[in-house]
Amino acid sequence: MNTETLWERIKQGLRDGATTAAEKAEYLGKLGRARLDIARTRHAIHDAFTELGGQIYEELKDHEAAVEAQTEAVQDHIATISKLEEQLQNQEAQFKVLQESDREA
Repeated sequence: MNTETLWERIKQGLRDGATTAAEKAEYLGKLGRARLDIARTRHAIHDAFTELGGQIYEELKDHEAAVEAQTEAVQDHIATISKLEEQLQNQEAQFKVLQESDREA
């Protein structure tokens, strides 16, 4: 048994292991960032819904008609929520692609 060959195989095994660990750490970092982006977007949607609810409540508490509650401020909140929901769908799709790319690798 050649000790140099054994030693070279051990070194190569350690290099391969370190490379694999680095790749896995990078992948897990990407997944973590994607999850954080999704959580931030969900939080922004929640905040927008809260603002929208408060705006509608303020307008309706004086017994205004529900149709009159469709002010510009309410429409702005609805537009913001729609944009955030679209952003969330894109982020979730990207997250799914990241997860599937690891399964294929």
